Amino acid sequence: MSDLIDRYLGAVAALLPKASRQDIVAELRDLIVNRIEEREAALGRPLDKRETEALLREIGHPIAVAGRYGSRTALIGPEIYPFWLFGVKVLLAVAALAAVIPAGVALLTAHGDARLVMRTVTDFIPTALTLIGAATLIGAAVERGWIGTEGFRNWKVSDLPRVPKSKEWFFKSRFDGLFELVATLLFIGWWTGVVAFPVSNVITTRGGEAFLQISPVFQQLHMPILVLAVVQVVSSLFLVAKPGWTAARNLAEIVGALGGLALVWALWPAQPLVTVLAPAANEAGLENLQRSLDLTFQVILWATAAINLSKVVVHAWRLIRGR
Repeated sequence: MSDLIDRYLGAVAALLPKASRQDIVAELRDLIVNRIEEREAALGRPLDKRETEALLREIGHPIAVAGRYGSRTALIGPEIYPFWLFGVKVLLAVAALAAVIPAGVALLTAHGDARLVMRTVTDFIPTALTLIGAATLIGAAVERGWIGTEGFRNWKVSDLPRVPKSKEWFFKSRFDGLFELVATLLFIGWWTGVVAFPVSNVITTRGGEAFLQISPVFQQLHMPILVLAVVQVVSSLFLVAKPGWTAARNLAEIVGALGGLALVWALWPAQPLVTVLAPAANEAGLENLQRSLDLTFQVILWATAAINLSKVVVHAWRLIRGR
């Protein structure tokens, strides 16, 4: 029996800090001896080897016992855990959108197949695990004071958003802002050439292949369109990170909507925005296809102008009412 106790205490001692090892082992030995004496008094006889092993097993595995007696610092403590959990949920949503949106674009443009679904899953898993690991490292660094949190402690109740009666609507709005943020960032990545989406300018018609020629006006407006996308990113960030800053978000939305109206104003005289080139098609069929395409873009421009004009009115009214 003494050999079992010594082996058990030796396994625990090997996992303890050297400075407090002797005191902890002595305290644990007293606990074990008292337990054995109580059990023997209840049974009226000494414990055999099997019963001693069962009692030591009740006390706990050496790793668990050493953890209880060792340092009590958790990787992420109870005060940091809610922030870590919220951050992980946001990062998982970002990883999911970053995996699904390119896959959806590929499927809609006929550049994907059934294997694309499995590729989306395999892209999501390592990205999600990497983001969770990064969030855990940051949380552990905050827990140990390696990253200062003085700025976060000076928060104000007045900065908190006014939550409507329906909390479901409130959280849905933040999710919409997150979706809008990720989609706009992906657009910026594609517009600047950082992200390559499988988009082709070749379409198949009854008369053979046709080619879509993009108007050079888009190249001339490359920087203004990029600026508008950045403004939309800022507006989405306000909704996701600072929902209480309603005035700032309304201003960003007004600026973006006015920029959208200016963009429509610049694109309208530059029509046709897309020209169909089909050497093998007959002239009448080509004209009908071009006419349909022009009408589609005209409707899109009118709808874009109407949406941006309504956004200016709505957000201006909200800004005035908020003040």
